Amino acid sequence: MSWAESALSISVSRESSVYDALVDCISRMAAGDRGALSPLYDATIDRVHTLVLRVLGNRSDAEEVVCDCYRQAWEQAHRYDPTRGSVMAWLSVIAHSRAQDLRRRRAIQSNFECPHSQETIIDQADSDALPIVDLLDAMSQGGAVRRALSELSLDQRRLIQLAFVEDLSHAEIAERTCLPLGTVKSSIRRGLLRLRECLGDRV
Repeated sequence: MSWAESALSISVSRESSVYDALVDCISRMAAGDRGALSPLYDATIDRVHTLVLRVLGNRSDAEEVVCDCYRQAWEQAHRYDPTRGSVMAWLSVIAHSRAQDLRRRRAIQSNFECPHSQETIIDQADSDALPIVDLLDAMSQGGAVRRALSELSLDQRRLIQLAFVEDLSHAEIAERTCLPLGTVKSSIRRGLLRLRECLGDRV
């Protein structure tokens, strides 16, 4: 065996060993072994943090997302399927999704920070007339969204902010604002419909 072949064999062996070790960590986590989370974190944190930081460009936000990523990995370890990809690929998908979600919330939050405003998302909406994903995309773009928000009542803006920006459920919003749950649901729904009307072709 040549030097190059020997080096390649060692490299493949090491990669296989790391792969097996990470799969073992996930298996132990799925079985409830909290001690398995530490070696998983140590082996993958550099790559996860780099990916998240590249998406967000902010170290503080990146640290928040990284924590959420490993929390989700712990909670969903039982869902990992080694036949569908490596542990690192699985973690990367979680991290990227979390980072994109936070970037979207930050963009939406900036649209509420205007002179006319004060201080999961409508998951119970039951109308085809309310495309939540499209509305979220529009709200992350700014511009016309600020004008559309000014068309809402102060209460509607506040409730929508709690749902979109703070990611509170209807029940949590009702508890926070001391409003009846039905009032929270109907106010948010009317506000979102009004936003859609104001945004027109954007959603």
